[in-house]
Amino acid sequence: MYPTLYHVVLDLIGVELNALKLINTFGFLVALAFLAAARCLSSELARKHREGRIASARRRVEPAQAASPIDLVLSGALVFYMGWKLFGIDASMRGGSDAQRYLFSLRGNVLAGFICAGLWLGFRIRELRREKAAPAKPEAEQAGEEEVPPQDFTMGITGAAALGGLIGAKLFHLLERPRSIIELFENPSLGAIFTGLTIYGGLIVGALFVWMYAQRVGLPFAHLCDANAPGLMLAYAIGRLGCQLSGDGDWGIPSVSEPPALLAWLPNWMWSFDYPNNVIGAGVPMATGGFPGYGTHLVPPVYPTPFYESAFAFLSFGVLWYLRKRIERPLVLFGIYMMINGFARFWVEKIRVNSTYDLFGTAVTQAEIIAVLLFIGGAGLIVLSRRMLFAPLQARPAA
Repeated sequence: MYPTLYHVVLDLIGVELNALKLINTFGFLVALAFLAAARCLSSELARKHREGRIASARRRVEPAQAASPIDLVLSGALVFYMGWKLFGIDASMRGGSDAQRYLFSLRGNVLAGFICAGLWLGFRIRELRREKAAPAKPEAEQAGEEEVPPQDFTMGITGAAALGGLIGAKLFHLLERPRSIIELFENPSLGAIFTGLTIYGGLIVGALFVWMYAQRVGLPFAHLCDANAPGLMLAYAIGRLGCQLSGDGDWGIPSVSEPPALLAWLPNWMWSFDYPNNVIGAGVPMATGGFPGYGTHLVPPVYPTPFYESAFAFLSFGVLWYLRKRIERPLVLFGIYMMINGFARFWVEKIRVNSTYDLFGTAVTQAEIIAVLLFIGGAGLIVLSRRMLFAPLQARPAA
């Protein structure tokens, strides 16, 4: 396993880049997941715009404002901090919790920070002088209205999804494990905030935030859901790959039996894996091969469920990407996404480690309940979409 990108580079090419200890592998892949989803969404919004399904919005153009001295000071301070920390990282730092302590400590290379800040401020001042010397545009060109194609709202949609997803993922995790609330106050840290996240909580609250954003800018939510469906599946695949590579605890129950004959040709780790050097330090110390500060593995080994989910999600993304141009009725593609997601998660829960609830005498997990509701809701969307009238929807003027 690779707790940080430093360990990835060290293991694969044998090069030590200490600055990479600041970047957790899981967080890096989550960022890639959002970028991949945003790219898919932008492509789909552009296609729907070309086909006349989503119209452009109109946005008021305000005259550009010159950077104030406060803006320059704040940007210079940020660059100083980055240079101070990046070039002063301790080669012995192991990453993880050490990285958090380092970022909020007084350790670093002050000289490098001042050099970076000075270069940045020099560059910005030079740019501002060029702008000031350039001929002024006519006032009519500086203010007015412009057409905004729907794909230009991609980053706003992604930002709304990210904020809502983080809030929802943490909230549902705290509801599932109330003890985590006490632990958060006992040991407050960035790690405590950004770990222990429930994917379905992020999906539900993230969708709510996207709906609110779509209402504000006037995007038709039904078409937006379909445009999001392939990217959501791709993001899930990449995110679960991050769980697998970092060993963040989202694994399965112990797997000690031999694989069935039908699967005997697969590598053994796909059936039974011990997650060496996992990022949460679970298990027992490794005899050899441990990274400093980590070096634990699971005994007995477990089912690598994040790998199963990631592989299935990549295949599902391919299916949704293939269907996206072949389904014209709004919400049908999103309904299929919901059904696939719910089906896969329900069955993988049978071999995952999770808290359970007693529901009518049956032990079920939070994810199983939501997966069933997702499957039913997706089927309902497909049925209802045949009875709903969807005229070409126009975006309202953007705020």
